[in-house]
Amino acid sequence: MTYEGQSATTGATATEDITQTEPISRRTLLKTGAAALGMTVLEALVQKVVQAAGGVETATALSTDKFLAASKCLIQHELSPDVGARMAGILYAKIPTLDADLDAIIFTARQKNSKVVEDFFDALPDGHVKDSAHQIIFGWYAGVVDESPNAEVFAYEEALMYRPTKDAVALPTYSFNGPNHWTDVDPPLSAMPEF
Repeated sequence: MTYEGQSATTGATATEDITQTEPISRRTLLKTGAAALGMTVLEALVQKVVQAAGGVETATALSTDKFLAASKCLIQHELSPDVGARMAGILYAKIPTLDADLDAIIFTARQKNSKVVEDFFDALPDGHVKDSAHQIIFGWYAGVVDESPNAEVFAYEEALMYRPTKDAVALPTYSFNGPNHWTDVDPPLSAMPEF
């Protein structure tokens, strides 16, 4: 056989292979269709979850920013945004009117053009607004939002009650090396003796 004959035979075999494939079974067609439909539905659900999560993150960021703005009106210290975010999450779950209370605190502080909390605190409306302000101040200083035995601790070494004596008194802890150091540092090895 020549080269041309081989290619003609090979080409005929390839054509026969294409036309002589087995038909797709109903079961395979249904499985493939169901998988494609499932992937489409799953992709749509994932997109909705991602969009909702983005909306929650935006709302959470806005509420945390508002909480920190109100906190800065009430407390004239440098405040940690991470501690503020943890405290805001706890207080938003505990106080249903917190969003409106924060607006009232910020509005009153700006209206009085205050530099310190004492300039506007008496002008805050009595009731839940003043109670929320007290709880925010207590939380920043104590590291918890209430005095109950099951109160959630959101700040320990960053609690403001330790700031006045930070240069003279160590934070109370069971660790000898300070908070977040639960083991002693290994002593350095001495030189091995030579015999």
